[in-house]
Amino acid sequence: MADVRTKPNRESDDDGRRDRGQLILVTGLAIAVMLVALVLLLNTVIYTQNLATRGAGLDDSGAVSYRQEVVGGVGGVVDAENREGYDSRAKVERNVTAAIGRFDDLTAGYRAERATVARVETDSVSFTDGTLLYQTNASRTLTSDGRSDDWTLADDVGEGGGPGVRHVTVTVSRENLSTSASTAFAVRTRTASDEWRVHLYDDGSAVAVAVQNASESSPHRVCSASGPEATVDLTAGTVNGTRCPALDWATGVSTPYDLAFENGTEATGTYGVTVAKPPSDGDVRSGNFAGPDAGESPRAVPAVYAAEFDIHFETSDLSFHTTVRVARGEPA
Repeated sequence: MADVRTKPNRESDDDGRRDRGQLILVTGLAIAVMLVALVLLLNTVIYTQNLATRGAGLDDSGAVSYRQEVVGGVGGVVDAENREGYDSRAKVERNVTAAIGRFDDLTAGYRAERATVARVETDSVSFTDGTLLYQTNASRTLTSDGRSDDWTLADDVGEGGGPGVRHVTVTVSRENLSTSASTAFAVRTRTASDEWRVHLYDDGSAVAVAVQNASESSPHRVCSASGPEATVDLTAGTVNGTRCPALDWATGVSTPYDLAFENGTEATGTYGVTVAKPPSDGDVRSGNFAGPDAGESPRAVPAVYAAEFDIHFETSDLSFHTTVRVARGEPA
């Protein structure tokens, strides 16, 4: 039988091999081009990031310094105006706004001489309403207006989130303190299940500070201050300006809590507490204080708890814009 198989077409096979070779070559070239482009792109990104990092390192310090200056300066302005004892929210906010404007004019003028634009945008200022509870009569005991020994300043502090209280300071005279921690004047935060106390007493040589955290059954001495009086900043954790690490506000007690004084007759001195509730709020125990017009201690007056506003800082190399919140002495 005759063999009828078709003979291979060598010319066609050669063409196919050439086509496949060309395809592989083109694909290889395309991949090479893509890799080169990717390397160039990565180098560009790295170079740009390095430039940005170097630029931030050179220029950020001025903006950071200005922001810190504003936070400190406006915080002082707010507290100074709160202590004026205005009888309405409108008055305290109007005077705080004006004082922020004066502060801004001073700082802006100083920096303008150094070719820098630095401004507090006063038209962006907003406030968190609050109440300042304070006593300025250093010879008076730390009792309520009605002379109660154990009494509450505010209920449900921190309700709705946040600390809800700031700049809690007490200055006491050593000569009028109890000599025992168990009967000493104390600042207390308490919920239904937990409480935290700070006791101030005379240990025979100094004003002693004892803390009773929520997990403890009795107070323990954590720091002291020599001299005739001591100022204890409970929210900052300092005694006469010196850090006392074990003095950590409301340790073990979650918000909201009640804030109270105990054994008020066992100390004389002054204090200040700013809470994030207006005087009209039922949680502020206004009945335990004299009003804004009373001219006596202790008093409860409308206050700015926090201020929020935009700042702008600009040099030839940097433009910085951010929103700042100021609540001086607010615990972390």
